[in-house]
Amino acid sequence: MINQVESKLSRLLFVFKSLFLRVGRYAVFYCCYPFLLMRPINKNKIVVSSYFGKGYGDNPKYICEYLLSKRSDLEIVWLCKPEVLKTQANLFPKEIRLVKNKSVKALIELFTAKIWIDNSRKSFYPPKRKNQFYLQTWHAGFGLKRIENNAAEKLKPRYVKLAKKDSKMCDLLVFESSSLFKDIGKMFWYDGEIFREGVPRNDIIVNNDPAIIKKVYNYYDLSMKKRIILYAPTFRAGQLVKVNALFLEEIRKTFSEKFKEEYVLFVRLHPNDTENKELILGNLKNPNIIDASSYNDMQELLCATDTLVTDYSSTIGEALVSNKKCFIYAYDYEKYKKNRGLVMDLIDLPFPVTFNQGGFIESVKTFNMDDYLTKVTAFKDRLGISESGHASQSLGDRLLEEMSK
Repeated sequence: MINQVESKLSRLLFVFKSLFLRVGRYAVFYCCYPFLLMRPINKNKIVVSSYFGKGYGDNPKYICEYLLSKRSDLEIVWLCKPEVLKTQANLFPKEIRLVKNKSVKALIELFTAKIWIDNSRKSFYPPKRKNQFYLQTWHAGFGLKRIENNAAEKLKPRYVKLAKKDSKMCDLLVFESSSLFKDIGKMFWYDGEIFREGVPRNDIIVNNDPAIIKKVYNYYDLSMKKRIILYAPTFRAGQLVKVNALFLEEIRKTFSEKFKEEYVLFVRLHPNDTENKELILGNLKNPNIIDASSYNDMQELLCATDTLVTDYSSTIGEALVSNKKCFIYAYDYEKYKKNRGLVMDLIDLPFPVTFNQGGFIESVKTFNMDDYLTKVTAFKDRLGISESGHASQSLGDRLLEEMSK
């Protein structure tokens, strides 16, 4: 009882402290506001954020890498959480300047930049100026989960208010190409331009980039003769995902026997599960079962992967556009469907779908690649799922065009 009270008090103190600091930073910014209005917008400046400051990755990363390859005079600022500044600064290109997010300096950087790029809803920002351009890349490709306005009844009112404000500022929204969602604008509370010609982070997967594949293999010191199975379960609100090390080894052995190749199995936990990694994974002692949760770019892992094993994760979209083998293992399907909500039944996917360990192993043993590719192709054609492989270039060129205005 005492521990519960202490925990609640600790959370309350954290909330009050965060609110106090937030109000203080805005107060400083608006005290300087009349002077800041005299500062012109820097046409060469781009301010970027990804997952609320979590680091260098996702769609913003690939757009910025294209931009850096085209122009050496750009000033790219990346907003980061304090822990990212301390531990991940070396992962950023030297041309990118890092600034602490939710700081007065972050507000000033945003206020004076021509371009804003984000893959999540902005929660800390200055007034957007008339000639600024905001690219909202979003952070998911083709997926099964209901999102934004389609899941409004499950979202907190504060988030809905935040999302509506963000969409009102947005000038260009990126979303995948499928016809699964009928009204993208309504779903995002948005009435502006939508880019649907590909997802930037998928370019390396569509193009099967050999340099990226080699990078992943070198990082884990793997022989190029080995094949990677990537197990990437999604996050379950209110409960931990179940991972059985013995079952993972059975999966690996079954794949090796079926396809007559040597496999290793990577486990990639959802970012929201990593703080409980030891509880979920225990002590992985099998050298063929590798915890890949801390690798800094999920897209690079997917590029190097031979086979994806997942459940309700949007990574199924990457499997579709790359034609890689994908198996669905959904041990808690009915419960998840009831709690989270899905826009499509799992059994309508072109992948082998199973709900228990025995069924999964059998689906591997009976797998036929030709039949699989036929189903995947028909599914993509029916829903209009496509990727250009050049989304980063298309969006980068659009931003350069906006910067020239």
